[in-house]
Amino acid sequence: MWLPDAFFFFEFTLKNQSSIIMQKLSLSLLLIFILDVSYSQNIMDFKIKTASNSADRTMMLDILRGKLYETYHQEFVFVVNHFKTGNGYAWFMGQVARKDGKELRIQYDKNGEWNGLDCCHVETLFKKSGGKWYIVESGEFSTDLWYAGISNRYPYAPRGIFNEGAY
Repeated sequence: MWLPDAFFFFEFTLKNQSSIIMQKLSLSLLLIFILDVSYSQNIMDFKIKTASNSADRTMMLDILRGKLYETYHQEFVFVVNHFKTGNGYAWFMGQVARKDGKELRIQYDKNGEWNGLDCCHVETLFKKSGGKWYIVESGEFSTDLWYAGISNRYPYAPRGIFNEGAY
């Protein structure tokens, strides 16, 4: 009679181990799903001003406008070529023009010498902190692709906000 008892014990042990394995597997799958959902990248396109993006878009462009004014002492407007946000970061690429419609005065210094700047583009990475946007990196009128690899320098910025040149 000890054989059926041993068999019952063995069968009970296997069922419990199988149940534990299934519970662990279910828990693991649930955890993977939760992490996947929480790290999914919600990318928003700010190229066109809308009611939903107006406040953030205006704040970022005004910050960039102020930065450029400090350097060039001209008021600028932007033609937006690329402007995407996600995970508290925003990547902007655009053309710059003077607000008064006159020609930009950036390519020559006070002596009339060419200063090596390439008119009329700007690229900027913004980060949102405490409800406000800040410039993390920015380059204007550059003659090179200064932002190559910027997506690697900021691993928390979703790759989906950048253009191909930033990878």
